[in-house]
Amino acid sequence: MKRIFGLLLLAGTALASTDAFAQLEEITVTAQRREQQLQKVPLAVSAYTATDLAQLQIRQTVDLIRVVPNLVGNNNVGLGGSATYYLRGVGNTESFPTQDVPVGTYVDDVFLSRQNGNNMNLFDVERIEVLRGPQGTLFGRNTTGGAINVIMRKPADHFGGYAEASIGRFNQYELRASVDAPLDPKVLTKVSAYRVGSDGWAKQKSTGADLNGQDSYGVRGDVRFLPSERLTVDLSAFYAYQDMGNILNRIDPVTGDRTVYSGVTKGYLARFGYAGAKANNDLTDLTKLTAVTLNVNYDLGPVAINSITGYRKTEQNYLIDSTFAPPNPIAYGGSPSLDEGLMEQYSQEFKLTGKALNDRLTWVGGLFFLRERNVTDLGTGTGSATTFTVTGDRTIRNTLNTEAAYAQGDYKLTDQLTATVGLRFTHEEKKLDVRRDASNIGPDVNTAGIIAAGIPVNLHANFITPRFALTYQLDPDVMFYASSTRGAKSGGWNGRALANNAFLAFKPERVWSEEVGMRADLFNKRLRLNVTGFYAYTQDEQISAAYIVNGTRFFTVTNPADLRNYGGEFELTWLATDNLKVNANLGVQHARYTSISADVATQQRNCNTAIGANNATNIAAECNRGFVDAKGRIARPVRAPDVSFSGSVTYDARFEQLTVSPTVGLTYNNGYGIGNAGNPDLLDGSWTGTQVLWDASVAFQSDRLPNWSLTVECKNCFDRSYNVSFLSTTGIFLNTPGIWDVRLRYKF
Repeated sequence: MKRIFGLLLLAGTALASTDAFAQLEEITVTAQRREQQLQKVPLAVSAYTATDLAQLQIRQTVDLIRVVPNLVGNNNVGLGGSATYYLRGVGNTESFPTQDVPVGTYVDDVFLSRQNGNNMNLFDVERIEVLRGPQGTLFGRNTTGGAINVIMRKPADHFGGYAEASIGRFNQYELRASVDAPLDPKVLTKVSAYRVGSDGWAKQKSTGADLNGQDSYGVRGDVRFLPSERLTVDLSAFYAYQDMGNILNRIDPVTGDRTVYSGVTKGYLARFGYAGAKANNDLTDLTKLTAVTLNVNYDLGPVAINSITGYRKTEQNYLIDSTFAPPNPIAYGGSPSLDEGLMEQYSQEFKLTGKALNDRLTWVGGLFFLRERNVTDLGTGTGSATTFTVTGDRTIRNTLNTEAAYAQGDYKLTDQLTATVGLRFTHEEKKLDVRRDASNIGPDVNTAGIIAAGIPVNLHANFITPRFALTYQLDPDVMFYASSTRGAKSGGWNGRALANNAFLAFKPERVWSEEVGMRADLFNKRLRLNVTGFYAYTQDEQISAAYIVNGTRFFTVTNPADLRNYGGEFELTWLATDNLKVNANLGVQHARYTSISADVATQQRNCNTAIGANNATNIAAECNRGFVDAKGRIARPVRAPDVSFSGSVTYDARFEQLTVSPTVGLTYNNGYGIGNAGNPDLLDGSWTGTQVLWDASVAFQSDRLPNWSLTVECKNCFDRSYNVSFLSTTGIFLNTPGIWDVRLRYKF
């Protein structure tokens, strides 16, 4: 590694002397809730401009897992419109509204409370910032793992826009367009829209239907009012319809095709008496999103006042099944789940920024309020080739009220040394109400029964989350920093419970993270090298798995251990020549469970005793459950590979009238657990093994048609298949197959 780094530096030195004019683009970010140059921010931030997103083929937010170091994720099991993210080993796979996400997604500074619908089709994005590690002070709501901040492009002050269309594998097509149309210099408007469709890449064996396709569209309108030089008002409204399936499929041993073995179809389960419209859901994940954002900024000179108002409604209907048994289809499915959900949130933030003490102090502070209401009408069952049993039909309502106050200041101790101190106080209240549906089928679960089982239906929490940092600016292009940050994530309930005493409440998780880092633009800003080292300790990590509680096995969320993780990230961007650009991102980490709970320790002892006695019954009862693996060991934390790497090379070949720009990208990791009881030497599918994926594209631009461009591209070009999610040995999800397309773009 040292030798490679040394060669890069030598090459950069030589090239800097011959190509002195081309430099890397400076990127402005708002990772500290105010505009700063990326290289001046004492945080682990990966930022991607619109150009980067296009070159790296990032079309949905889940595509970020291919480029951000120590970010692992995928579509959630069965739900194509929802993505699960793990940053530095902290995350979860649950899309149920009674459990919060630890890697928060933000759009234009508005926090999205739910994982449901967070896998957005991207269009007209200005940039995306991924903040690694807890962001408990400025992005406080539940961001124990990190934050994904999507910043949409604002209306321009001149007429213009773009339109693009593509066709590709599985009859996939994409249409995207945006038009800026200012009404006058003080009223700027923009309308953007997209449409994405495909036949699907998995065939249902019993019907021959193509599944896991997409039928999605969205439209967004923006208005920017500029009544004075000091006042800016941004109003946006967004609607999206996302039909994005991710039904369990495996590679058929005979045909080699992606195949769905569930025999469940639209309306198939209505005959069993489920209440509500959910019984007629199709075998897919359908999400409707409505969002309105109002951002008012008033610059008073020494102080700027910012009001951010956000409203979001998510309607999600799905029917999924997560069991397969080749070669024959299962007529009634293995474990179908059907849902009709409504999630509404309203947030209000007041933010102030300013400078004081002869500009030596830069500060930001504010108040944050969030109100959330969720209604989940959920039906579950178990099936086989000949029978079906209803296991639940209930409606769960949960609400959240949270308030927070925060402040952070950066004070220049000297011209080179800056101290940062931040603090956030958060108060939260959650309520749960459960009722069996009017069908009166399945267990009689209800709020009174939950209370009778000794489980609280009201949860309260107070969090204090500080941040401390020191930044040393060695020279204008090299900065070092050290920081310590606290993050916290709310507790909740096991919303998928099938009995009153299984709606167990779990505690909040809290994390301290220490970082040291370097940010450097070297060789006349031709080589950008960002290095970060971290040590994080998560207390009471929320882990979703099968546990034995009071003698009964539940699939639930508990706080059975702490998580310790340390490692680093290395991000390099190198403009090797005016025509050649190299990106390389390396993540290393060492994640392990510590402070194992007494219940899990007892289970592990019982498992090892059963293994020693070769007692098959007790082995089945005690081993390969929770995070005790099949050999009686504590498993590795999920989705935390020791080594992950992504890199890309782009070359602009310039001919007399034509520029040809090929890009080749590589994504690699050395494997990680996807089952809570997974370890590297197990062969049950709970460990992924080494993953290697290649992406490529070639863009063409003619001098005679400067507004037009043509791109041919592929993701997962060699169509490699890997396990990405594990429910059981008969419920293992695969990654998306290889996709190619041809894209034509016109800019005006």
